[in-house]
Amino acid sequence: MEDIKPESFRDKPLNIDETGKSKRIIAKQPKGKWYTRRTIFAWFCILFLVFAPIIKINGNPLMLFDVINRKFSIFGNMFYPQDTFILALIMLVIVVFVVLFTVVYGRLFCGWACPQTIFLEMIYRRIEYIFDGNHRNKSKENYDSFSKTIRTIGKHISFIIVSFLITNLFIMWFTGPDKLWQIISSPISENKLGFLFMAGVSLFYYFVYAYLRQQICTFFCPYGRLQGVLLDSKSISVIYDFKRGEPRGAKNEGDCIDCGQCIAVCPTGIDIRNGSQFECVNCTACIDECNIVMNKVKKPGNLIRFDSYHGVETGNHSIKNARTYAYSAVLFVLIIALGITVSKRTSIDVSFNRMQGTLCQEVDSVTVSNIYTVKLINKSSIDKNITFKLLDVPNANLQFTNDISKLKADTNTESVLMLNLPKQQLKAHSTDLKIGVYDGDNLITTNTINFIGPQK
Repeated sequence: MEDIKPESFRDKPLNIDETGKSKRIIAKQPKGKWYTRRTIFAWFCILFLVFAPIIKINGNPLMLFDVINRKFSIFGNMFYPQDTFILALIMLVIVVFVVLFTVVYGRLFCGWACPQTIFLEMIYRRIEYIFDGNHRNKSKENYDSFSKTIRTIGKHISFIIVSFLITNLFIMWFTGPDKLWQIISSPISENKLGFLFMAGVSLFYYFVYAYLRQQICTFFCPYGRLQGVLLDSKSISVIYDFKRGEPRGAKNEGDCIDCGQCIAVCPTGIDIRNGSQFECVNCTACIDECNIVMNKVKKPGNLIRFDSYHGVETGNHSIKNARTYAYSAVLFVLIIALGITVSKRTSIDVSFNRMQGTLCQEVDSVTVSNIYTVKLINKSSIDKNITFKLLDVPNANLQFTNDISKLKADTNTESVLMLNLPKQQLKAHSTDLKIGVYDGDNLITTNTINFIGPQK
């Protein structure tokens, strides 16, 4: 590694020129086993993005984030604002998992599972290969001017169509397929705001994938910046084996023949031989291309491979360190806490709140009443027959202003409860009482309410 001179490449991102203007990266299409694996995984992710809001489990979408109606379906389980603690735990688990995954495997998510990379590499670049060919920086040199114009128009029309489809896919995750179809099929005059939003997001996606491209990963994505503080010498990433490859050149002792093909296929335009760089998204294109070259010159493969700096230096490929153990322990505790919380979650959420501005009312000389507002949410996909029983006082009089005994699936309702109790049942001015909520004969949950009696 001593032959590599530091350093101008670290002074600024490689995809901008000396004037600060963005360079357009025209990468050669890779081929090889890693590209095939990444293609299969990418299309699996695309299918998940398309069908997750459509597929239903227990009557609920596999994935749905209905912010307007404050309903969130995660793997078929419906969550409401009352489940904020569970949603917070889920977010914590995801964050800690991402941190742990990055510490161990570097920026692998960016190259394999990030929607930005998946759509760009597997859809938009492939459209570009169809219209412009697959030649780095010489994409249109074999076409006459008319053919270039037609191909450019066709390419950008295709980009706009795909951007529109991605926008609808994005919206479907927040509305569900039925609501999305209602928006699409209704006249524009009835839903001007929705169509303006759809058009704006489509143009935004078109601009991102047709022009910004790798600038999103380089300048806008915070995750790429975070990896600088998360990675260490034992983190696994795409790395060049400098001990084997140097000194470079066909007539030198190193295995690297300095052909430049690893740079030609890089979607962010970096030279992986310069070491770890924040522009690298671990897409593995350089691994495949280098292996093809090594095979041609009859040298061992994996000169560029998944490994750690520590592994290249010492030959010890262990990923174990204090940070790995610490993050794993935190993740384990959070998963246990999440599992316990979800297991205790009831299918019916009930809340009792004293009606504003009321304390107690003396119905007659022996009876006192309190008034409460009652809110019920059925989180399940089946109808419920709801009954209420005061567990502390048998035969208590519970009067509701409207019938809430029939609670349909995935709905909520409200009512007002007037609770009457004999004065002799009250031991103090303020008494805690338990109300049981039943589905038929099955006790679903219990709630504690505070009953206020007259001053003694």
